[in-house]
Amino acid sequence: MLEPVSYDIGRVCKEKDGTLTPNLIDVKIRSYTSKKSEEIFLLLPFSKVSDGILTPTIKMPFDTPREIAGIFNKSHVGNAKYKDEEITYQIINVGKHIDLLKIEDADLYIIADGRRIIERKELLIIQKIREKISPNSGIYFPGTIPYEMPLLAYMGVDYFDNISAKYYASLGYKFTKNRLIKSNDDFEMLYMHNKKVIDEVLEEIRYCIKEGCLRNLVEETTISNPYLRANYRRYNPDLRNIPSSKGKKIIVCIDETRIPEVKKYIERAKNYEPFTNVVVLLPCSSKKPYSTSKSHKFFINAINSSKMVVEEIILTSPYGLVPRALEGVVNYDIPVTGEWSNEEVEFINETLKNYIKKVKEKFGDTIIISHLPEHYLEILDLDDYINTAVDGNPLSDESLNNLKETLKKIKEEQNINLNKKQQKIHNYQQLAKFQFGVNFIPDDVVIKDRPNKRFLINKNNKLVQICSLNENNGLFVLTLQGGELLWELNGKDVLYVEVNYDIRKGSLFAPGFKDCNENISVNDEIVLIKDDEVVGVGRALMNGLEMKKAKHGALVNIRHVKS
Repeated sequence: MLEPVSYDIGRVCKEKDGTLTPNLIDVKIRSYTSKKSEEIFLLLPFSKVSDGILTPTIKMPFDTPREIAGIFNKSHVGNAKYKDEEITYQIINVGKHIDLLKIEDADLYIIADGRRIIERKELLIIQKIREKISPNSGIYFPGTIPYEMPLLAYMGVDYFDNISAKYYASLGYKFTKNRLIKSNDDFEMLYMHNKKVIDEVLEEIRYCIKEGCLRNLVEETTISNPYLRANYRRYNPDLRNIPSSKGKKIIVCIDETRIPEVKKYIERAKNYEPFTNVVVLLPCSSKKPYSTSKSHKFFINAINSSKMVVEEIILTSPYGLVPRALEGVVNYDIPVTGEWSNEEVEFINETLKNYIKKVKEKFGDTIIISHLPEHYLEILDLDDYINTAVDGNPLSDESLNNLKETLKKIKEEQNINLNKKQQKIHNYQQLAKFQFGVNFIPDDVVIKDRPNKRFLINKNNKLVQICSLNENNGLFVLTLQGGELLWELNGKDVLYVEVNYDIRKGSLFAPGFKDCNENISVNDEIVLIKDDEVVGVGRALMNGLEMKKAKHGALVNIRHVKS
């Protein structure tokens, strides 16, 4: 029924005729009747009996006690016509007992009693359904209001309807994206207006998914509604449905430390290993990557002038801390006021302490140098560090010279002789661990900077390229030789997709899929294998679990194949 084409926690899918979801659905579902009218229960809200779905038994009330839940029909499976095609649907009817949910194989899953589910903060049922069904199947949530649609799409809903447009028009309300407004306009005018708002909201949802900013739209539309906000806060999305680096600036205004992009970064940055025990703490900058900003050029120049090799660690909200090696994968903007929330303070200090602990575990001790503005020092919960920012201004000539001279003194006293070239390679190795979970870049790698940054190894007295660096998202792009190196190092622990045929450049479709690593995220660089041999490399179009459940559609963009 659907082919996913874009993910940002929620997803955009394509129907056979090219229609993109999330969208409205007009599905003709056969009605069921009962001899006793009082036994007929209309499942879809706000619709006429002739247009709706009728269950052959009474629908389970939301708060039904578990002891008597067994007497109700918990779902109904049937066939329907949609765009001249026969589809199978399942109506989900489990009340508050999500654990009673039994998913049948269907093209479309219809959520019953949606209003109560929202008000009772039980929208996690959508996540439970999405986890179990094929990515080619759709989820339909009837009777929604425009400001509910972004959150529902974020959670995995594909289809909505116009039922609420007519219902609220009949009550004298017109829609905006964020609320209902009482109006004296006539029914037809309100109905047409409400339908238009629904169309506009769905268009914006699709746009935001493609641009990687659906979370921002969800924040806008849930912040004024306690029920929606509670559902949003309770939802823990599948982090595999966002890339490791979006390559576009993300906007972070609320829930700074809780957003999926930060959670995914923290999850992957845990693999980072420091190169030295001398750590310089630096402030963030509005321009990203940090090293391209005016302030960080001054910092880098002062550090380089000292001839000292250090770990440059940027303290920031929302990411906590960012090593210089990983600065290319974070691109964000936040409202800067000079004030920190309690949550930000706790998060930054926790991540910093964990990092210092890792430095001490590797080197035995650590030297911390704080080159931070005054408002950073106010939140820093460290007992032992050297402050080189004079009068709380790290950019003054006096402060920059103090940083340089302090590093020179440490270098002499500690007799530290580390190689800057070795650190450069080390940083790229840590980036590889962030991206792939394992380093595949050897210590003797040759790095070429033009026309783009390429990484080569000596193989049979010939330089061969293993990867290049994508400047847009700060991540590596594999060559076939790089894929082979990864496979040799870690086998099926790497991000692999196994195929059952001789592949070509282009797309891997579901029939050619055999198996994969479920940890694959959308847009991940992956290794393609057949009979335990690397046959190509490419980019994942969906996460690994979705690949395993897919019935049709493209799963991987194949870039290089073995000849």
